[in-house]
Amino acid sequence: MNSLTRLHLVLMLLSLLFMAICDAGNWTQVHITNTLEGGQVLSFRCKSKDDDLGFQQLRPYQSFKIEFRSKEWPFGSTLFFCKFSWDGGSGWFDIYSQKRDEDTCKDHKFYWIVKQAGPCLMECEGKPSVDYFPWNQE
Repeated sequence: MNSLTRLHLVLMLLSLLFMAICDAGNWTQVHITNTLEGGQVLSFRCKSKDDDLGFQQLRPYQSFKIEFRSKEWPFGSTLFFCKFSWDGGSGWFDIYSQKRDEDTCKDHKFYWIVKQAGPCLMECEGKPSVDYFPWNQE
């Protein structure tokens, strides 16, 4: 095997290793449940840099699940943001921010409820939480 072939083989192996490291993120689940006061329908659209999950509607106490693989080092920056609306109101929120949430739920399962006042992280690792968050500023 000549030196050029060896170099090509080494570069190919390094490239495969780098791709495996970058794609080795954790599977994450985000559950969104409509708990709007007054039994209102919750309409929303969630997006990341790479994915648009389209328009969704939830009747009272219905849930929607987002499942994705978060990015791993050195590019750990997965972000899903959602624009929510209902009769007479709206708000947007980063429903998953890897920088904020990476160490919040070790099992990578987030259970959010949505109220007019803002979203609330209700359960993490099977434990009740009740962490309320304000809507993001426009």
